[in-house]
Amino acid sequence: MNIRLAVLLVTLFTGVGNAYSATAQEVDRRLDFLFGSHQKYHDFLSDLQQAVAAKDQAKVATMIAYPLKVGLKGKVTTWRTPAMLQKNYSSVFTPDLVHVISAQKYEELFARDQGVMIGDSGQLWFGEVCQDKACHKTRVLITRINR
Repeated sequence: MNIRLAVLLVTLFTGVGNAYSATAQEVDRRLDFLFGSHQKYHDFLSDLQQAVAAKDQAKVATMIAYPLKVGLKGKVTTWRTPAMLQKNYSSVFTPDLVHVISAQKYEELFARDQGVMIGDSGQLWFGEVCQDKACHKTRVLITRINR
């Protein structure tokens, strides 16, 4: 009996990370639980994908929490302003990163208390960022890019 249980558990949990695909409603519930609301995260992903697809550098630059730390080839570079980011846009938003953002499906988002991840390896993170000292006003923004 114990062998059957062990085989069942191994079968169930082997490869769960790759085989499991959530529904949009499951992601909604997870985001609601973590952040109190899912709609702003859903809207942010959609807006980011549209801006990146349109190559709207100015729009993308407004969707970032500054200073932005970008992990580039084992080195962390910090972009302090939208103007700095726009000047170096193609070195941050490479074709690979643009593809990862464009291919991200809402129902495949990974979320935890620190934010929401785009890409299988955490290439981009976004989350709520305080816009005032008391944190009464918040906005969903890109908080980290890793490559």
